[in-house]
Amino acid sequence: MTRDYARKTSRRSSNVRRKTPSRQSFPGWLWLLAGILVGIVATFLLQGPEPAPAPTAQPTVKTVEEESGVKPRFDFYTLLRETEVIVPDSSVPQAEEAPPNQSASTPATPTAKEVFLLQVGSFKSNRDADSLRARLLLLNLSASIEMVTPRPGETWHRVLVGPFTNRAELASARDSLSGNGIDSLLLKRKQ
Repeated sequence: MTRDYARKTSRRSSNVRRKTPSRQSFPGWLWLLAGILVGIVATFLLQGPEPAPAPTAQPTVKTVEEESGVKPRFDFYTLLRETEVIVPDSSVPQAEEAPPNQSASTPATPTAKEVFLLQVGSFKSNRDADSLRARLLLLNLSASIEMVTPRPGETWHRVLVGPFTNRAELASARDSLSGNGIDSLLLKRKQ
């Protein structure tokens, strides 16, 4: 069957809608730019203006004459000479054998003016220091408490073991302390 397509008119169906030109919306980049600008303006409005910095006061200048009138007196120069010195383990006097021409009864001592102490604790309260001292006395160690005032109104209670004049006594006391879990600090003092 043949058809004649020449006579046929082109008809459009009625359910196809024609596009009517509508007004165009803004592009996406323009919306982004507008959002950023609104955010910046809102931030400045919420923060408000920054307060002006207060003028700084000019420091007063002291003259040299005022300072030279009163000189501070420092006591630590004399205190340092009189206090203890922390001694490293390598400089503790060694128990030496007596040379053949000297008598064997002479003990090996560092000098007659220096003694060694072991500091085993330093406490703010006297009760804690006394508790450690009692524990050391039960270990047959000669312990004492020394009150020290590094600053006015501040008192520390040091627990000391000693004094020791030779290496053998010092080593025995250190072994006894370390065996009981007590750390110690070696101090050297002048008599």
